[in-house]
Amino acid sequence: MLQYYNYNNMKNKLLLILIITTFNLQQVLPCTMYKITKNGKTIVGNNEDFLSPNNQFWFEIAGDKKYGVMYMGLTNNFAQGAINEAGLVFDGFAESELPILNTAGKTKIWIGKAIKNIMQTMTSVEEVKVYLETIDLSSLSSSMLVFVDKSGTYLIVDGDELFIGEEPEKSFSNFYYSQVDSLEKVKLPWFNTGQEFLKKTDAKASLNYCSSVMENYKQVAKDLFSTQFTTIYDLSTLKIRVYLYHDFTDFIEIDLKQELLKGNQKVMMVDLFPKTSLARKFYDQYNDSENPISFLLEQMNPEIYSEKELLKMEFNETINILGYEWLKQKKNPDAAIKVFKYGVTLMPNNADLYDSLGEAYLVNDDWENAIINYGKSLSLEPKNNNAITKLI
Repeated sequence: MLQYYNYNNMKNKLLLILIITTFNLQQVLPCTMYKITKNGKTIVGNNEDFLSPNNQFWFEIAGDKKYGVMYMGLTNNFAQGAINEAGLVFDGFAESELPILNTAGKTKIWIGKAIKNIMQTMTSVEEVKVYLETIDLSSLSSSMLVFVDKSGTYLIVDGDELFIGEEPEKSFSNFYYSQVDSLEKVKLPWFNTGQEFLKKTDAKASLNYCSSVMENYKQVAKDLFSTQFTTIYDLSTLKIRVYLYHDFTDFIEIDLKQELLKGNQKVMMVDLFPKTSLARKFYDQYNDSENPISFLLEQMNPEIYSEKELLKMEFNETINILGYEWLKQKKNPDAAIKVFKYGVTLMPNNADLYDSLGEAYLVNDDWENAIINYGKSLSLEPKNNNAITKLI
């Protein structure tokens, strides 16, 4: 999952759930990708792990470009992954900080636009590499991108390194290949579980086998972050199998060519599944504006932890993700206020959460409570420039 956070500069918190150019927190925002090439056929699987189930597909026809594309991600329309008509796919991964120094003379472009250029016009990872070598990639200093084409060749964008590989099988997750000399040294529990499955099974270039692989890489409500959706791509037939909310008992299949014939369109993933599905149940609970914290109580019960324990678990960041989705994406400041008030009840010494609550009240035109909470934030963190600015 690609994610941006900036808690030092409170003014940038409105970007908190915008999926943009930087990733971090790989321990709580894991994603996994697997590709297999056998007998001339390439299948790619991808798990997207996050808090929110508000995910969608959107289809963009070729128009004056070469290829139509299916993108996927949250409702802010920043792509978490994509596949084009040439059978080129990409995904991104949150990583630890790895400075990118090779920027001299490179073109500065928003990475979202660069990815769109790639998906609309390119067929092979060799083309992608040539293009990205001209781009300033400094915004990806906490991230890794992976592209796979129909031949099974892959490209890893890893810090200053862009390298191509052709192994029949390859797995990717929240670690840099440039920083490990053996997958045995990767300490990611979900990744290790999937690797053990691969060791015990006979690999097949099929949707069924790849689905089994991704099931073994899944996350299930670990600290609230789960595999929200899984996509399995056949890069030759352009068929895409989709699983939702780590439930591998039910899936739908999408024909990319057929969907693009319908023109530009968007569809919420949950709407493609039965109303009785596990995914729909979680979706409805997560989006309950009257009680937006009910799923927190059911899945985690944060009230049993001390503030110190919650801080170690980065629960304040979970509250911010949830609250800002209500505030910025769903335009419901009343629900956001409920979320942030719950957060400061559990973490009364967290300046950031009071700042968030202040912003929610400000958006709701409740100036008195906005001032009270910005003031509380400032009393806990005197260097909070955002609160200072708001109170002047």
